[in-house]
Amino acid sequence: MSPAALGLVLFSVFMHAAWNVLGKRNAPSLAFFALAYGAGGAVLLPLLWLGPSLGALPNVFWGWLALSGLCQMLYMGGLAWAYARGEVSVLYPIARALPVVLVPLVSIALLGSRVLGVWDGLGMALVVAGALCLPLSHPEARRLATYLTPAMGFALLAAAGTVGYSLIDKQALALMQIAGHSSLTAGVVFMVLQAVMTLTWAIPLLALLPGERRRLPAIRQQGSTILVVTGLMMTCTYGLVLIALALTDEVSYIVALRQLSIPVGVLMGVLWLKEPASTAKALGTSVMLVGLVMVAL
Repeated sequence: MSPAALGLVLFSVFMHAAWNVLGKRNAPSLAFFALAYGAGGAVLLPLLWLGPSLGALPNVFWGWLALSGLCQMLYMGGLAWAYARGEVSVLYPIARALPVVLVPLVSIALLGSRVLGVWDGLGMALVVAGALCLPLSHPEARRLATYLTPAMGFALLAAAGTVGYSLIDKQALALMQIAGHSSLTAGVVFMVLQAVMTLTWAIPLLALLPGERRRLPAIRQQGSTILVVTGLMMTCTYGLVLIALALTDEVSYIVALRQLSIPVGVLMGVLWLKEPASTAKALGTSVMLVGLVMVAL
């Protein structure tokens, strides 16, 4: 992996953890995340004029974009509904860790990516094992039912969405580069298009879900500033990752490196949101960090 791709992913790590904690603190709902993401995309709409015309992109690109927006919506909904039912310092790492295993497996099976080595597999196993320690932070959490909760189910939905858009976006970026985009303009333009597409998918769902509709007045009362700030963090965070994806063929490694946001998110949850600290959280986070280093190196 190039130093440029590595630097972009590492910088995105801190912003990603921050907007998740910000969403939990303000209003953990699909409405908040989707509207914020759309607001960030709206502010950045002038970036669509970078690079070749959008009309130069093939029809198949727009299909990938639509699928990517759907996966992003499922990811944001999963995160929001999980955070409404549990702690960020537990659920955020789980949602981030599982794609470390799922993305390379799907990538190898469907896209013909190279087979991962023994150390890769061991590192990924440590990441998942560490994540599974986190729900054990409560004294009563010592049985299988600890993992069979709505919050855990929504965290799994978020992980599935991550797997989907991680693999889909790589295909879309490749088509943009074939059409004449550089890695920079491809990543920047796609992040704006994806924000708009995600909001497009979310609007009908927000209208159908009574719980999400009830969130809208509170979001309006918070004002547009918090939406725009959170949205810019969301779009720019993933925009950096998209540029990194365009600079490398190792989708699995990009996804793995992004999981460095896990210990950052745990610390923010404990220090900022005052969630309980525990030995299980410290142990689980440490095990995940070791696994991430193994995968990254």
